[in-house]
Formats: sequence, structure tokens, C-alpha cells
Amino acid sequence: MTYGLDDRPSLRGNLRLVPFLGDGLAAHVVPAYRGLIEEHGQSNVLVLKRFPTGVDEIANAVGESIGGIEQPRIRGLSAHARDTIAELPSPPRLLTPSEQGLLLGQYLAEHEWETPYLQRAARQESFESDVGRFVAEATWQGGEIETDEPALAELTAFNDGFHEWLGENGLLDPSAVLSNAAVALADADRRARVRRGVDAVLVLEFEEFTPIDRAYLARLTEGVDLVCIAERNSAIQRTWNEPGTIDDYATELTSVAEHETQQPSDRNGDVPLPAACASFLASDHSPTTAEGGSLTVIDEETFTAQVRTVAEEIERLHRVEGVPYSECAVVLRDSNAPVGDALRILRTAGIPTASATVGGLIHDPTARELYAVVCWCSDDEEREWSPTRARSVLAARSPTIGDELLERIRHAGDADGLEAALQTWLLESGLKQRIAELDSSVDAKTQFRHVSDVLQLARFVDESPLVDASWSVFARALEREFQHTTSDKIATELEVPEDGVLVDAVRVAKDLSREAVFLLDVVDEEFPADPQFNALFPTPHLEELPGYPAFTAPSPEDVHETFETAGSDGRRPLKAYYAELSRRMLAVGARTASDRLYFGTYTETEGGTGSRLQPSRFLTAVEEEFGELDRRESDEIHTHGEAVSFALTRTEDALEEIRLAGVTDDPIDIDEIEREFGVIQSLLANDPPDGLQRAIESRTDFAEGVVRRE
Repeated sequence: MTYGLDDRPSLRGNLRLVPFLGDGLAAHVVPAYRGLIEEHGQSNVLVLKRFPTGVDEIANAVGESIGGIEQPRIRGLSAHARDTIAELPSPPRLLTPSEQGLLLGQYLAEHEWETPYLQRAARQESFESDVGRFVAEATWQGGEIETDEPALAELTAFNDGFHEWLGENGLLDPSAVLSNAAVALADADRRARVRRGVDAVLVLEFEEFTPIDRAYLARLTEGVDLVCIAERNSAIQRTWNEPGTIDDYATELTSVAEHETQQPSDRNGDVPLPAACASFLASDHSPTTAEGGSLTVIDEETFTAQVRTVAEEIERLHRVEGVPYSECAVVLRDSNAPVGDALRILRTAGIPTASATVGGLIHDPTARELYAVVCWCSDDEEREWSPTRARSVLAARSPTIGDELLERIRHAGDADGLEAALQTWLLESGLKQRIAELDSSVDAKTQFRHVSDVLQLARFVDESPLVDASWSVFARALEREFQHTTSDKIATELEVPEDGVLVDAVRVAKDLSREAVFLLDVVDEEFPADPQFNALFPTPHLEELPGYPAFTAPSPEDVHETFETAGSDGRRPLKAYYAELSRRMLAVGARTASDRLYFGTYTETEGGTGSRLQPSRFLTAVEEEFGELDRRESDEIHTHGEAVSFALTRTEDALEEIRLAGVTDDPIDIDEIEREFGVIQSLLANDPPDGLQRAIESRTDFAEGVVRRE
């Protein structure tokens, strides 16, 4: 396996350190960029951003500030590394995450484990995903794992063997892009081609650059001007992999200058409340006064109720105050948080959403219809969706579809390929037309994008000599993609959809700006949360396993040197380190809000276990600093999902009250029932959800003993 950390040159350039929330990233980029283009010309300056999100926002802000027609050249680090791979004489084909997962599953199925520990682990249902996470994180770090622990050593050998197998077949794991690109840049002629027309490089988010990122940057910028901008107290991904501040890793830069800017705590009156709150969470300091914006708590009984209330508030902001959906974000701690569940609840309520961490296929009715077709054609009763269930799903989607069309699709897949068969389904089942006729253009674009993802995966299964091009193999590939989430510890190139409410992990929202931001699950079990590395190894075992590809053995000194907010409360260093990282994640998420910041909390776990959850200690600290925050209190209904729930539930409850009144002789409030029925009547008169009127009529008839058979 290729390791990109070997024999890297030293970084040479300037480092500009800026305080957390100094003036926003764009404000620091502009003067640095202007200085470089005055010396080298705009076309000769490359801007590299560690995270791929927010590139367009930075480009627009910088472009407007400097004027002119030419836009700044801004690339995500991983995207630039892909360009470097393309310069190889025979570049490998870069796999998508879903293609890599399919091949990893194939390779894993044929592997026989020697270590008894891994033999037992292989019987667990999560084993494939656990190994997949290890492979992604170990590969991305790019360094050789040295260990005497038998299970970790065998996993490392498995990872090396998997990548050798991919290399023999001209394929490249997306997690290996940076390490392979760093090795490619060791060749002077290739480096000159990659760097053609670049005399200076401006690096953003340098605080997040891990060893493999710094190795790639050092090779890329050898002999050219380099300026790095790093923000204090905001590294949330690098700190999963190494401790300390970026100062500890910038000692080889020849000039380290504190960028002149006013600290947030020194300002008076020009910091909105969300920014002041974020600054406090990041550094334990806040401005002496803060004006503008709002801080609000949404407190509900369960996670589901919390998200449904968030949906109501988003719809209120959109309908009443004119806030675009694209100016709202729902942010959770990391990829271990229930991002997928939040997406599902919001979409059920009628909120258009977008996510980079969770692909969204599992919640997309179009993708599920295609999956149902694949399950029916695979004719596998052992699959989660049997042919019978798949057929019922298809009947619900389009009652006119007959078995004759499905038989033709099955035979087309066997004869002409899976992609061609699904293309036939899109046309002959009317699915393509049904998507085009959707009321929401956002939903239509999302579903067409997901159709394209499914077709691309089908094409790979058709063309790859490494897998059997069968319906069963393709069904397994789709099932993996349904469950796929991106690790927080690696920096692959993410595509963030532009439309709809962003629903994602904190790291995706870093350096973005939205008018209204909802931080979910701000309870003590989530902020702070115990670190979750990999189910293959218990966390106490990882503390004694320094070779594992994550930072699992911090010292007390590491905690205090990495986080300004760390106290001395006697906690185990590992627990204390990741508790402080949780607080920093909350700060980075809060910083995304430009005007309205909401903290979502709930008091009970789903399922009625009886355990009570307390608001996060960090939220308690915020209220101690800023005073008691506003609570959202509103019975108004804005989403279609809540309208359906209210109308049906209240109709049944009212009819039951009236029916029992004559039996129990209990008084009923006719005026209150009349008022609520008036609300329901108003809902039916104003753009009701499809089928709501018929559903209410059916409930009313049923209460009167009338059964409809339609």
C-alpha cells in the first residue's frame, strides 16, 4: 500500500492565526488574497480549502471585494488531489464510495480470518460496516500502522491486501486519494505539470490539516509562495487524529504572525447573540455586550417531537417571515448522530432537505421504488424485502403496473444489463414522468439525482469484472448505499446539495452561514458524548492501543493543550478530551447561525424506557452566561405533516368524547370542540395535503359505524 508521509519536504511560508469568530473566514481571506494577487497576478494564485463546503460562498465574497471579472481559483483539498492523480501516466479509476463498499464486501466475503478475536467478531451483523470504517480511516491517514496487537495487525494486513487487489485492477479507493497524490508529487516533472501557472498558494482552514494533508501541501508548494490561514479553537476533524493546537505543527513555517484583528471578547455591541454564544462555547469568553439575533430553546418530550417542532418552526419562518429553506440548517453532532432519522421526520413533514453525510436514498420514494424492482427481480426470499413485499410497494406506488412489465425488466437485466433494464423501467412505468410532475422543484431535482446515483451503481456492476452482474449482487450494493454515512475522521470530497434545508453533521456546516440554525439533541448524552471509534474494539482496549488510526490515548496535558475550555475535574483523559471536543463542535455549529440560533432538547428516550435526559451542561453554561433563553411556545400549525396529525387525532378524540358523554355523564366543552373543528375546516379549505379530507371523512364514518370499502 502507498504511504504518502514518507520523506516529505518542510512547509515553507507564512501562517496567519485568527481568533475564533474574528470577522468570519471571508474577511481574513480578502486581505491575504489581495496581497498575493498584487505580487503574482490573480490567475497565478491558487486557493485551497480543507473542507469542500462553502467554496462558492468564499469565491463570491472574495470576488465582490476585489472587483474584476475573473473569479478566484478555489478548490477543495481532496478535489485538487484528484486532479493530481489524473496527471499520472495511467491514472487509476477512482471509485465512488458505493462502488468501494461493494468491492470491499466482495473481498471481505472471501477472506478467512486467522485471529480468534476477529473470527468471533465476523459473526456480528455490524462486522462489514465496522471493517469498512476501519479501512476508510486507516487508508486516509496514509501512515503505516505499527502494532504488536494481533487483531489490529491482521486488520492492517487485510487493508493492505485489499488496496493491492484494487491496484492490480486499476482502481483507487477514494480514501487513498491524498496519500497517492502526495506520492505522485514527489516526481518533479509531474509536480510542475500539476502546479502549472501557480506562483502562490493561499490555504484556508489550515487548523484542520492532518499529517497527510500537510505532506501533500508541502510537496505541492515546494518553491512557491505559501500563506496559510488558521483559526484558533475551531479544529474539529484534525483533533480526532492528533492533539494540540495548529501552532504545534506550524513550527517549520518560517514566519508565524498573529493576524491583527479584534478578539470577540474585546468588542462591544457589534456581535449578534449567536456569534457571542459560539465564541463563549469555543473559548469560555464572550463579548461584554451582544446585540441582535436570538437564542431559543426547543424543549420536547422525545427526539421525534423535537424534530417535528423544528419542522413547524422552519415552515413558519418560510411562510410567515419569508426565510428561504436554503437559509435554514439542522445540525447534529457528527455522523454517529441520527442524521438519517432527522431527515426522515423533516421530509415526512413536507420540509425539503439536503445532506452530504447521509445520501438520502433510503428515504427517497423513487430510490425505494427502484430498490423494490431490484428485489422483485432478484427473487430472493431471504432478502429484507421479499418479492412479495417488493410487489406490494410497487403496487402502492403505481397500481397500474403489471407482472408482465416486471418480467420483461427481469429478463432485460439478465440479457442487456442492469442499467438498461432500469432505464426501461423509468420510461415504461412512468416513473420519469411522475418525478417531473412533482409540485416541488426541489423534490424533483433530488429524486432525479438519486435516480442518477442508482443508475451509476448499476453501470458499475454491469461493467466490473470483479463482481457478478446479477440482480442479487446489485440489491446488496443498494442496501449498503442505503446505510452509508461518511466518517467524521476523514476528509473525502463531499457534494453538498444547494437546495432545501441542510441537515448534516457539524463538520459539514463548518464555515457556512445560514440565517436560522437548529442544533439538535443538546442533551447531556450527546453534548458531551462518549467517543465512538469502532465497535471492533472496546474503548478501554483502544486506550491501550496507540497504533489504532485515531487519537485514543490522550494525556492530561493533551487535554489542556488542545482545548482552552478544559477544566480540572478529575475525569479520565480520554473522556475529558472528547467532552471538550463535543463542546467545540457545539461552538462551530452555533457559529453557522447569522441571526437565529435554536437549541433542541428532549427529556425521554424513544420507546418509553423511563430514563430522563437533562439539557446539556454546555447549554446550562450558556444560560448562566447570557441569562435564561427564550422557549419556543406556539400551537400554530404550518407543515402538512402536523396538519394531518392534528386533524385526524383531534377528530377521533372529539368524536370519542361525544360518544362517551352519554354513557359516563361527564360534561364536555362543546365550544372548545367547535373551535377545533373550525381549525380543521380551515385546514381543509387551505391547500390540504393529499387525501386528508377523505381520511377525516373515513374516521367520522367509522365512528358512526359506517365502513367504507373502496
